[in-house]
Amino acid sequence: MAIWLLLLSGSVGMGNPLAPDDSPVFVSPTQPLPAGAPASLWLYCINSSSQTVRSKFTASLDATLLAGGAATPVRLWLNTNRQATTALIAPGGFLRVEYQWEVPASLTGNATLDVSNYNAIAVRVVATPAGASAGGTGAQPPARLPQVASASYLGFLTNHLSVYEPIYFLLGTSPAAEFQFSIKYRIFNLTNEFNPFGHLYFAYTQTSYWDLISKDPSFYDTSYKPSAFLLYDNVLTNAFVRLSLQPGIEHESNGRGGAEERSLNTAYLQPTATFALTDTLRWRLQPRAWAYLSEGTYNPDLAKYRGYGDLYTDFTWTDLQSQERIQVGVKARVGDEWSHSGLWFDLRFNLAGVPWLQKFNPTIEVQYFTGYGQTLRQYNESSHGLRAGLCLWY
Repeated sequence: MAIWLLLLSGSVGMGNPLAPDDSPVFVSPTQPLPAGAPASLWLYCINSSSQTVRSKFTASLDATLLAGGAATPVRLWLNTNRQATTALIAPGGFLRVEYQWEVPASLTGNATLDVSNYNAIAVRVVATPAGASAGGTGAQPPARLPQVASASYLGFLTNHLSVYEPIYFLLGTSPAAEFQFSIKYRIFNLTNEFNPFGHLYFAYTQTSYWDLISKDPSFYDTSYKPSAFLLYDNVLTNAFVRLSLQPGIEHESNGRGGAEERSLNTAYLQPTATFALTDTLRWRLQPRAWAYLSEGTYNPDLAKYRGYGDLYTDFTWTDLQSQERIQVGVKARVGDEWSHSGLWFDLRFNLAGVPWLQKFNPTIEVQYFTGYGQTLRQYNESSHGLRAGLCLWY
């Protein structure tokens, strides 16, 4: 969701679609608005930086309603019954804020609401059904704003803890179940962009393969990957591309012990370039190169099969109205003699258009692997795997 909002912030007219800080943007209503009645507009604030930011929301906003060649001044009021006027937004997080306004009773059809200092919003107004109350006209602000609720509940976790790699649970070919959990922890909450300690993270990722559908279900293999790295989110940022850089060290092992133990330690460098191709289409390119600091006793030839780098790329399309999102990704890895390749293919899509799933809105993931190294245990074996299930974050 945070990635969708980052794209959305650039596609609805806020200027820089890959801004390094919180970029407020109003989203056009997906349903027609009844004439002469109060209506809600939602302001999304996205924090695409590596720092926690504090956002302050104005109690009222001036806007101009453009319809039929006429320009009518209107005012938007912050709904302080539902949210505070200030809030903290975690790195990579977002916040949705509700503003309300009174739709003119004389207006029907398509119109544009141009909010001062924000973006223009396309709206469609329909006549109020007969017998329905249209509500009063000329909405007035509350006599007194409620006391601002504290945003401190976001606290420690907001400033330090976030998701790292995709989190999912899939079922398919043997070993039947595959699931992954991944988080990262920001060591120091520093706001100085030039202080390297403010970019220091610790992360933990666990990828497990479970022989779930069998007479004796057991875990086939698990990769435990603790890592430490520096994350520079905005090495380059403009209207078309955002470049980040991540140097770090990583341990990986399967914890099996004995002859089935597999382990390695690497130092790596991972740049990520994200391109805003259109308002709704994003392309991400993420190579990683590594050097082996050590290899386990029972996998001394690991580099022959894993090589010294991999390449991940994906295309993400987002429907700005329905929030439907489709992502196609590919990851390729090849051994040090340009042999023993491994390929991962991922398709992710949500079900925003299914009415009875709107409260859940799950993301479906389909994953296919072919080649060497599907699991750490199989680093020197060729295998295939097709699985599908739910993706909770990516």
